[in-house]
Amino acid sequence: MFDYPHRPKPDTQPQRFRLRFGSARPLLVDLEGFGWLLVGRKTEQGDSEGLGVDLTPYGGAEHGVSRNHAAFSYMDGQIYLEDLGSTSGTRLNGLTLRPNQKYRLRHNDELEFGSVRATVLLH
Repeated sequence: MFDYPHRPKPDTQPQRFRLRFGSARPLLVDLEGFGWLLVGRKTEQGDSEGLGVDLTPYGGAEHGVSRNHAAFSYMDGQIYLEDLGSTSGTRLNGLTLRPNQKYRLRHNDELEFGSVRATVLLH
């Protein structure tokens, strides 16, 4: 079979991962087909349109999660996190992320969206 030179090579890195919030069952985050997912919370009216990861069930409103808080992205075989100028900030392993800058995620990284904490579990 002829392999076209412009055909993308299969990626060996996962396009999905899990977030563990305390003792709750880990939440599957699937970037396949999206490449970018919004992290935030529902509005007071319950609108969550466009949210890929809704932190409302994890106390998002009470713990400083903005409606459009951060974003996960998948690029060049790596998963990244980017703060979107959130009010309460986003932290990676205790370090505050600069808004609109991508940070590469690794297995067991500790994340904080406002004061909602999660652990990254890569496959």
